[in-house]
Amino acid sequence: MKRQLIGCSPWQARRVRISMDSFNFRLQPVLEHRRRLENQAKQELARAKTAEHQAREVLTSMEVAFGDGQSDMADARRAEIDTSEVAVYQRYLDRLKQDIAEQDGIVTTLHIHSEQRRSEVIDGMKARKVVEKLKERQYQEYRIEVNRYEQKQVDEFATTRYNRSKGQIGVEQE
Repeated sequence: MKRQLIGCSPWQARRVRISMDSFNFRLQPVLEHRRRLENQAKQELARAKTAEHQAREVLTSMEVAFGDGQSDMADARRAEIDTSEVAVYQRYLDRLKQDIAEQDGIVTTLHIHSEQRRSEVIDGMKARKVVEKLKERQYQEYRIEVNRYEQKQVDEFATTRYNRSKGQIGVEQE
């Protein structure tokens, strides 16, 4: 079945027919690319958060060990244990304190890294949403154009039918 468009050249009719068949968003590849970038940023954020969480767990276990060591040292002093043993405890606690400070620096660095990844995810989401809003706007314009085209077709059909029926009435009266 061939569509006839009144007042259009065949080329224009073909263009209208093709564009009315389905919505085609020209920036779809850009949208897909932005979605991929956003997903990659989310995966990097998840890895960064996991690394930060593990580092915090290590720091917590070090702090618990430090607290236990201090408690043991206090017990050793009360029990009047040899000063060489107390010195060993003290060196252990000093070293543990240094390790805790280093681990705290690692946790801080990983937290900053996580926040940067979070910022990248937010930026990626914003970039994707901009293109999605553009797609939605263009789709709405497309639907308006399709509705306009369909209404025009209905109006032309109704006009043609009316003119035919009017013509047949005029022929019958003669």
